[in-house]
Amino acid sequence: MSLRSPFMFSAAFVALAATYISWFNVVVRTDPDAAMSRFEALWSSGEAKRAVPYGERVLKMRREGGISEEALAPLKADLASAEIKARKYSRGASLMEQALSSSWADSLSASSRAAMEDNLAHAHILAGEVDKATAIYFAFLELAGDQASGADDTGGKSPEGDYAARILGAADLFAESLKLKGGGELIKGSPEARLATASQMGALGAFYSMHEEGVYAAAGLLSSAYEIRRDLLGAENQATVQIALLLGPVFADMGRLADAEALYLEAFHAQEKLKGANSPDLSLYIKLLAGIYERQGRATEAQALYEHMRSLFRDAFGAQRYAVNRARDRRTDINRPVSQYFLMPADYAPTDLISAADFSVPLSKAEGIDEMKLRLAADIDADDPREANLPVRLAQLISLCSSESGERITLRSGYRSYKTQRELYDRIGYLGTVTPPGMSEHQTGLAADVDVNGRFMRRSDSAYHCFEENGFQFGFILSYPQGNDYLPGVDSYEPWHWRYVGVPTARLYREAGPIDKPQEFLAALPCYEERAAAGIFPNAGEQDVCLAESGVVSASTESKDPETAKASTKAARKLNNARQGARTR
Repeated sequence: MSLRSPFMFSAAFVALAATYISWFNVVVRTDPDAAMSRFEALWSSGEAKRAVPYGERVLKMRREGGISEEALAPLKADLASAEIKARKYSRGASLMEQALSSSWADSLSASSRAAMEDNLAHAHILAGEVDKATAIYFAFLELAGDQASGADDTGGKSPEGDYAARILGAADLFAESLKLKGGGELIKGSPEARLATASQMGALGAFYSMHEEGVYAAAGLLSSAYEIRRDLLGAENQATVQIALLLGPVFADMGRLADAEALYLEAFHAQEKLKGANSPDLSLYIKLLAGIYERQGRATEAQALYEHMRSLFRDAFGAQRYAVNRARDRRTDINRPVSQYFLMPADYAPTDLISAADFSVPLSKAEGIDEMKLRLAADIDADDPREANLPVRLAQLISLCSSESGERITLRSGYRSYKTQRELYDRIGYLGTVTPPGMSEHQTGLAADVDVNGRFMRRSDSAYHCFEENGFQFGFILSYPQGNDYLPGVDSYEPWHWRYVGVPTARLYREAGPIDKPQEFLAALPCYEERAAAGIFPNAGEQDVCLAESGVVSASTESKDPETAKASTKAARKLNNARQGARTR
């Protein structure tokens, strides 16, 4: 028997292969189960581009077979993910939207649904539909609640933390899709729709600005929001000014000082027209602009602005507006610093606690608990101490800002004892909202954590803008500005935490204090008071004499070496109690 030729075997194999391929193509084109099996195999192996045609065939055949759109929702979700992975973003987004609109999606866990919406938002950004992605992440921001208020997130360890983490995960996509300056023209639609998107962009931009990895996303979102509001509402509108105050620090942190200068100049002129050229409320904008000039080395121009601010304060509050050594305030801790460098004694408790509700302060919690108490901290020289004290002024500030913003503002937390603070810290730890015992201003009864619409105040809230601009007139300062190291942790920025230091001290901090260094200012307060009473104020471009003489190290340069920190704390305590007879630990 003769051997068959190798050529004959090869020909037979090719024929069989061709037959199989023809049969397979017929099957996957006519049998939805076979096509589905092929789709799943390719998709699970990472072959998204090859999987997509099979998935589309399954969808088509099952529709033709009478399967309802509702029953097809899970398939649409899987196919949408494959389409997005294959860079067919518009098709993927359309399918994902269909899947999410089904009752099947409503039955999913919050985490599973959030993952789908996150994927959809990515597709929208990559398809150039930034406004649609913005709406999704803004909804996440609202669901994140308090986790979106501070600089820390929980890395997805809670549902709220998961939403915050997903927003942060989109930072690079926003940064790549938006311009660092401008960008409003990318948002289409009616004026109303564009303004709604601008509001959402402002909130997201403020969130990203609190994270180092989100600074470029913040710049893009806030620039777009600013341009939209400026074009549609005008530069003088308060909503436009609010975005300028959010975007300015971002540009400054990026070293784009000329862009920050332009924003602050425009905001200053807008407020000057609104409030009048002689209003001390302009001081916020003057100080921000002067700070940029100093960083640019333009000390003469910065000094001119400071002199203008002092003339406003002199006209509004009098030439002798500051007294030397307000010993009473110092003895009663009204204007003392509190931080990890300025500790409170464990046995300290204020003796003039009152119920905030008795003074018409809106509350977030039941009025009978300690957290809804504050110190009276009445002015010693007031004709009627019940009309010149902490709770009255807080109620007035909340009333003003509620009226201006239209937002619901309430007291979230007032007094907390050392024991309560310790229990909270032991239970919650380093989540960015609870300070270790002995380091909390709440123990003084002078601090107010503020809620806006039922969650912690955020920088993007109109209420925050109002507090930032007007708080000093009522004796309040922001205790923990962005970038501080007053408390343990990576960043103890707390935009919701406002501290009462009394009207004269808050006014002096606005007029003469170092920018964003409230604890250093309070530590060196006697020096500032003495010099201000003599008409001597810091000069732009020169060393701040009070900070230099006090020995208090700036938060931005404070050594992290344990021994150095220990020595600084000891020096701070000594300084804190110098010339005032305040109680020591």
